[in-house]
Amino acid sequence: MGLGWLVIGLGSYLMGVETDTSRGKRPLPVRHFNKPSPFQPGEKLVFRVHYGWLTAGEATFEVYPRIFSIEGQPAYLLRGAGKTAAAFEWFYKVRDYMDTYIDTAELRSLRYYRYVNEGNYHFTDTVYFDYEQRAIRGRKGVFPMDSLIMDMLGAFYYARRLDIRSMPEGTVVSIPVFLDDQIYDLGMKVLGRETIKTDLGTFRCIKITPLVVAERVFRGREGMLMWVTDDENLIPVRITSPIIVGSVAATLKHYENLKYPLTAKLR
Repeated sequence: MGLGWLVIGLGSYLMGVETDTSRGKRPLPVRHFNKPSPFQPGEKLVFRVHYGWLTAGEATFEVYPRIFSIEGQPAYLLRGAGKTAAAFEWFYKVRDYMDTYIDTAELRSLRYYRYVNEGNYHFTDTVYFDYEQRAIRGRKGVFPMDSLIMDMLGAFYYARRLDIRSMPEGTVVSIPVFLDDQIYDLGMKVLGRETIKTDLGTFRCIKITPLVVAERVFRGREGMLMWVTDDENLIPVRITSPIIVGSVAATLKHYENLKYPLTAKLR
């Protein structure tokens, strides 16, 4: 139970682009938005990760409170962090986090740093997205960037800026994501709308299934389900997934500094 399964799901749930005439042989897409960013510096989402009723850990996703400059571009700094609950650490201790910079204009991935500490498995990874050279520079070399490719955490925040609420049931959108020195074709499918109850209250939600990397952790490519608020925030309220052994879920337990009122909360 690492941060990875949750971030892969969050990061893969949507992406869309429009193209124009960028210089070079194969112009990269330029992103255009029809609504403002749904998040702001200081936003924080905290999830309880659990197997059934048993709390296994906690995952936090936040936007740092200030804007950074990355190679002259204003950028958000995002962090996803996960840890096991104390009762689970004797069995399998997790301390993961990932820091990602995305530019404020197009929400493109600029660079990320990933630290993984899961049981006896440890590694760090720093990746740079070079748009001038159209290349991704990772641990194992340089990879061509023939299209706009996201890191898995940045893709989640980018997805929230799209008009998911107007997408009809059955809509499928693909998203290329760079992860562990490979490019994966992830994505999502819109399943419709549902009202769900959580410990925080009752929410109107859009139900989706992220199209994940089945061979890594999950039983099937469409096994994960996610419910996001049917309002301007589009924040996840609940995530469930069968995994290779059993099933795991995450439920929103705390939020702060949302940009918009949480109108999807009914009571």
